[in-house]
Amino acid sequence: MFWKFFKSPAAPKQAETLPHNDLPPALALDFLQQLIPIGKLPAAELLALNASLRSFEPGQIIFKRGESTESLSYLYSGNVFLESANGSGYSVEEKTFKAYYPLSAHAEHQFSAIAKSHSQIAYLPLSALQHGAQTALVNNPLINEDDIPPGLSNSEFFTGFCAAFRRDDLQVPTLPDVAIRLRRALQQDIGIADAAKIVNLDSVIASKLIQVANSPLYRAINPISNSHDAINRLGLRTTQNLVTSISLHSLFRSNNKQLHNRVQQIWKQSIQVASLSHTLANLTRTINPDEALLAGLTHNIGALPIITYAENLKSTPYTEQDLDATLLVLQGLVGNYILKKWAFPEHLQQIPNQSSHWYHDDNPILQPGDIVLLARFHALLGGPSGQKLPPLHTLPAFTKLGERALTPDMSLQALQEAKQQIAEAVSFFRS
Repeated sequence: MFWKFFKSPAAPKQAETLPHNDLPPALALDFLQQLIPIGKLPAAELLALNASLRSFEPGQIIFKRGESTESLSYLYSGNVFLESANGSGYSVEEKTFKAYYPLSAHAEHQFSAIAKSHSQIAYLPLSALQHGAQTALVNNPLINEDDIPPGLSNSEFFTGFCAAFRRDDLQVPTLPDVAIRLRRALQQDIGIADAAKIVNLDSVIASKLIQVANSPLYRAINPISNSHDAINRLGLRTTQNLVTSISLHSLFRSNNKQLHNRVQQIWKQSIQVASLSHTLANLTRTINPDEALLAGLTHNIGALPIITYAENLKSTPYTEQDLDATLLVLQGLVGNYILKKWAFPEHLQQIPNQSSHWYHDDNPILQPGDIVLLARFHALLGGPSGQKLPPLHTLPAFTKLGERALTPDMSLQALQEAKQQIAEAVSFFRS
């Protein structure tokens, strides 16, 4: 399942009176700074939030599924059970990683919450959620030197990369000529014959485009053997997205053996997120699957200039920890920068940074960025980072799916089966 479900406590009872306010001691700053994502707010803003603390006894209902709220709730102490509509759910215990995520992060509760022990719930304004998420996106060391994470403040590698970025002195990857030509030509409303001439300039890209046109991904019945027929089957917009996607593999290279292994690992992660993005987009039937595939493949493109910078260093030593921490903090913003230089559509340019911020939400309608974020979430399930993921139902991207695709208690196996159905179709990205 998406998370480990625990047996629901028997016969939860509704409190006869509203839970009382333990009129704060204002919630301590060190507690507020641990909360995700609002802990990213400046200390003065955190302390200025209208916060309250309420106590609940075992069996009392904290909130019910479907109720409206203007508050963001976090577990301060105790043990709480979150219950879905069918009775399944999970427990949250104080001082665990999951307790630092909100119990409910929407204007309408997605689960019911029941106290399993004497528990205290911290309430903050719901509006602080997006403020905190946006702060996480904006307060980046490439923009504001005052926000360099403490662990990187003395890193020569990190500060050197930031300085090179500001000097515009980085090796930024460029798309192969065919991908650029096709993108520009399609802006001038060319036809299939002209598009085929451009694609045929690169025999590798042309052969892979024919391969994908014949794949199960497009429910091919009659095999085709030339670019013109492939483009005719796929359509111009899909061809453009696929040619760009096919071109990306050539960028994931390094002359340094150790760094090349790292780059290939990142590329494999990109393929996994891209295939899941395509699958989820198909399930929603509102997001273009080929655009979702491209968005998934480029969501960590910002890692490339950072690794190239490391490869070109002659004298400045750096550690694996320096590289890992710099990738974690900067690759999203650098990815946005690259996609802007590549003249990607604006709604795709922001995905590299948005996909690492679980509570990002800048549009009430499902977007390709929401699909990539959910795909990345599922790609991390089962891995070493899986235990630190937020509850799926609290993510704004998940809520936008409604009842169309996934439910909180849907088996991960179903998604895995859907992913396997297109595994062969995207295998050409690996060669």
